[in-house]
Amino acid sequence: MKNAPRNLLIDLGSGYLKCGPPQLSIPIVIPAALKTSTPSQEPSVFRKLDPGRRSWIFPLEDGMLPKDPNLLVQLCKAALEQFAQLKVNCSQMKVTLLVFPLSPSEQVTQQCRIVQEELGFLHVDAAIQQVLTWLYWGRKTGLIVDVGYSVSFITPIYRGFLLEEQVIPLVTGSFFVSAQMKKLLLYQAEIADSPQSDLYTQLANDASAISQIKQTFCQVRPYEVDGHFDKIAQYPYQDTELSLGAVPWQATEVLFQPTLLGVGDKGLTDALIGVLERVDTSIRAELASNIVLAGGGSMFPGLQARIQNDLETQLPHLAVKVFDLEYPLYSNWLGAAKM
Repeated sequence: MKNAPRNLLIDLGSGYLKCGPPQLSIPIVIPAALKTSTPSQEPSVFRKLDPGRRSWIFPLEDGMLPKDPNLLVQLCKAALEQFAQLKVNCSQMKVTLLVFPLSPSEQVTQQCRIVQEELGFLHVDAAIQQVLTWLYWGRKTGLIVDVGYSVSFITPIYRGFLLEEQVIPLVTGSFFVSAQMKKLLLYQAEIADSPQSDLYTQLANDASAISQIKQTFCQVRPYEVDGHFDKIAQYPYQDTELSLGAVPWQATEVLFQPTLLGVGDKGLTDALIGVLERVDTSIRAELASNIVLAGGGSMFPGLQARIQNDLETQLPHLAVKVFDLEYPLYSNWLGAAKM
């Protein structure tokens, strides 16, 4: 095909893989998971929270490139399948892999070479996702709160340079919200009367319904509360209306308190404060006034206001400003498209 794209961007997310030529206004999105007939026996916080994930390989769920380069090759093949209609000639294709910070440079270089050799690309290189978010946003200094599906990163950038030693990775992502919602719905099943009890149990184990509820109803409260929820959501399920009660906002609290699921990791606010305390005092104020939310997990209504409120309360000596992006799900990819 005469106008086939010569450049391909592949954004290796922890839950979804975004790919396409930079000419596209938004990328093609596919699940960044590979089906396997052999259930994984590796210990994983995500598989403990949802045993159904054992039949899938999530190569990037810990925020690093997979140790087995064949998994990365399989992901790139999955991306290429989306372009079958364009009849792409791989030998003329330059590919940029968008990778997480803290991925060892030697490993990145080796895996780029293996992908190039296995798939016959003209050239393969890599770029750090969060640096590209700043290219999309148009600022050179600040803190990126990139909330992914199964991993998040708090990443400081100063005058266009990644402060790699200060980056904090978290196993806190939007998958945690799904897991917490499942836990809360199972509790609803325990206290509800039959037959609604059975419906809550079925709903808790219905992955597609959980995903829909998360995207439609979940929100973040401006501060942690245990009181009455002012708007009770009703979810139509199997010819009845199930009350979700406080579940839509209680579930998102796990982003700030992973211990609610028994995970000993920092929440978003604590991690942000940790980064600000670790950077040099001469740049702390500038970073605090330029905090941007990115990633699909940052799209919960109220998240920006909650982080702003938490930081103003706990860091009253700093002028904090938290920003939303117009397209947080595609921020890395859109930044790469500007290169």
